[in-house]
Amino acid sequence: MNIIIFKTSVQDNDDLECLRPELNAFLGEKNWTFDLEDVDKILRVVSPVLCTIAVEQLLLEQGFLCIEMPYSLDEFKV
Repeated sequence: MNIIIFKTSVQDNDDLECLRPELNAFLGEKNWTFDLEDVDKILRVVSPVLCTIAVEQLLLEQGFLCIEMPYSLDEFKV
């Protein structure tokens, strides 16, 4: 399973409601979450396949910036 973290330009629940149907259709309802309290407005995606470009394109088509944020599990002492 892949966990992909994105920085986005989504600002609030209104933006999120605009994206919800698209994200649910593409990723499945329980395979993504947003952290709108984070300064980077984090989108977290769980997927069996790498779908970075497709997710970035999906948000771009809806008018939102979306950039993958590289991370390492070593940062979390896992």
